[in-house]
Amino acid sequence: MTELLVDTRPQRAHSVESNDLADGVVLYDSSSEVAHHLNPVATLVWELCDGRTVGDIVDAVAEVLEIPTAEAKSVVVETYGQLNTSRLLV
Repeated sequence: MTELLVDTRPQRAHSVESNDLADGVVLYDSSSEVAHHLNPVATLVWELCDGRTVGDIVDAVAEVLEIPTAEAKSVVVETYGQLNTSRLLV
């Protein structure tokens, strides 16, 4: 998995609509006409991709999930990779 720079500022793509569910969120990308179901942890990362830095996202994930920073970094890198590969981020 590619290492993210802590000052990278991922943002959600404008073509993506989100609908909250009890167990996460469904994202619909109107540009590709594909829907994606995110679990609660991926939803947290998705919601934090609002222009804040990756370092800030890692800190927030660690705090919300009450996990060590190293584990939060792994979660963020993995989730970012999946969101980015699906073209849900810009």
